[in-house]
Amino acid sequence: MRFKRSSIPEYGIRFLIRLVNTGSGPKISSFFGLRGQSSVSKGDQSTILKLQEMQLIEEGEGKFFSGSANYKLTEQGIFYLLSELEEYPPVLLIKYPESVVLQTLIYQFFNAQTIKRCTASMYSEITKYLKQCCTATIARLDSLKSSQTEDDLNERIKELELDLTWLAKILVLKLAMMYSEAGILSSTAGMTKDNAKVAMYELENDMKRVLSKDNKFRKILDTAYSELSEGHQEIRKMSEEG
Repeated sequence: MRFKRSSIPEYGIRFLIRLVNTGSGPKISSFFGLRGQSSVSKGDQSTILKLQEMQLIEEGEGKFFSGSANYKLTEQGIFYLLSELEEYPPVLLIKYPESVVLQTLIYQFFNAQTIKRCTASMYSEITKYLKQCCTATIARLDSLKSSQTEDDLNERIKELELDLTWLAKILVLKLAMMYSEAGILSSTAGMTKDNAKVAMYELENDMKRVLSKDNKFRKILDTAYSELSEGHQEIRKMSEEG
C-alpha cells in the first residue's frame, strides 16, 4: 500500500544490486565528517541518503569494518527490484527469506532449499512469475488506496489475492511440464555436444528430484492439477453434449 512507482538512476540500481550481494556500504554519519574521501565514496553516501528517503533501504544490525555500515533492503526495496528489473542476483531470494513479499509469492509455495538449488532455467521462470505478480499488484494499487470502507478494501484485497493465486498455479503447472521427461529432453535438444547434453539432462533431472520432495510445491501442484482436470472434464462433457 505504501509503494510508489519512482525512477531510480542507473547508479542507484547498481548500488541496490551491490547491496544485495554484499550488504555493506559507507556510513551516513561520515558523509560530512571525513576529509579526503574519494568521490566514489561520497557518491555512494549520497545514493544511500536518497534510497533511504525513498524507503528502499534501511540500516541493519551489526557493523562491518571502520567507515562501513550494514544495510538491507526494505519490503518496498525488494518489491522495487522484483518489479523493475528483468534480472537480479539469485541471492536476493535467498537472503531475505523472512520478507513478507517473498513469503507471500515464493516461500508459500516452495521450500527454501528448493530455491537455493534452482537451476538457471527454473530461476528464469521464477523471475518472470515474480515480475507478473508485481505488475498485477501495481495494477490494483489505485483501487486499493481509493477504497472508501474496510469492506471495500477487503474485497479489493481478495481480488488481488485471486490474481496472485492464478499466477502461482500457472507457474507450478509450467514447471511440472518443464520437468517432465519430454520437457527435460526438449531443453537439451539444441545441444550438439553429447557431454554437455548429458550434463544438462542430469542437472535438470536433479532439479526435478528436488521439486518432487518439496511438500509445498507438491501441495499447490496437486491443487492446480485437480482444478485443471476438473475444468477439462467439464468442457469436454459440454462439447460431447453439444
